[in-house]
Amino acid sequence: MPRLALVPRLLRSRPLTKGLRYLYRYTRPRADRHNETLWPFVTVRRDGQGRLSGCDLHGVRGPATIPLDRLPRGIGGDAHLILSGPSVAQIDYDQCRMSTVMGVNGSIALRARHPALRFDYYAMLDAGFVKRRRDLVAQVLAQDLVLFVTPEVYRWIALLFDNRTVRCRIALFEEVHQRAQQPRARPEELEAQLGADPELVLFDAHHPMHAHGFSLDAARGLFGGGTVAYTSLQFLAWLGARTVYLHGLDLTATAGPRFYESAGAQLPTALDRQYAGHIEPAFRQASQLLRARGIKVYNLSVLSRLGDDIFEKRHWSCLLAPAAQPLTSPEQ
Repeated sequence: MPRLALVPRLLRSRPLTKGLRYLYRYTRPRADRHNETLWPFVTVRRDGQGRLSGCDLHGVRGPATIPLDRLPRGIGGDAHLILSGPSVAQIDYDQCRMSTVMGVNGSIALRARHPALRFDYYAMLDAGFVKRRRDLVAQVLAQDLVLFVTPEVYRWIALLFDNRTVRCRIALFEEVHQRAQQPRARPEELEAQLGADPELVLFDAHHPMHAHGFSLDAARGLFGGGTVAYTSLQFLAWLGARTVYLHGLDLTATAGPRFYESAGAQLPTALDRQYAGHIEPAFRQASQLLRARGIKVYNLSVLSRLGDDIFEKRHWSCLLAPAAQPLTSPEQ
């Protein structure tokens, strides 16, 4: 095997990456801790306004990326965010009328049952998912869509997949309070920077887990809300959606495995641990902001842990063509 061919294998070696993380962790200030998975493998690039514009990988060549501000926007109508809750399995996508569709992580598995389902956008922010479900990630990369990823996820895509198999367009994003290769912002810094910002709306800079807020300009960064669903909702609002339908936003691990997983073979989740203190408050505040901005959001998971006072719940049959809708409302 050529010497250069060994480089990607070494870079994804668990002992090597774990050792480097420990080295970084104990030689850098705590405010830099969120960068430990990037060093020394990734160098990010920024434009004149400080926005993330790309990144360089060391030892491996990644697929081409496109800056967020170069993506066409203006959905202007309905958009559908398909998540991974078990309730998604109850939806007959062969009968649903949908225009703009966004998926996350394992949503692509629906195409095995509904081949006509097409995704326009996709989001991944969990590198663990990329490493453990390469079969599903490969399917996403082969689609004609826009894939939003963090620099860490981008690095693992470059390590695990041949660039020649990547058909999608990849755009990088980061979180506002912990930007790539910059110190984590202190609450008072966020308040000073974003106190009156109409596009990066700060709800709570002092939240013990992560700063709560909502971004209406993804190119400037996004707020974490404890789940990829919250990240994706910000993307759709930024892309111009006026109505968003949330599919599979069950938000409880006790409801069963994700729709594409089998019992006993689920990837770990922090939903139950983070729901009350992090996830629910973030969605509650976001719902008020979106309502004030004239953006409607409907939750198609009638058994979702999120209350109807946050997002109005509707049965998925509201997506059927008028002639196919039931004469009576389905049981909720």
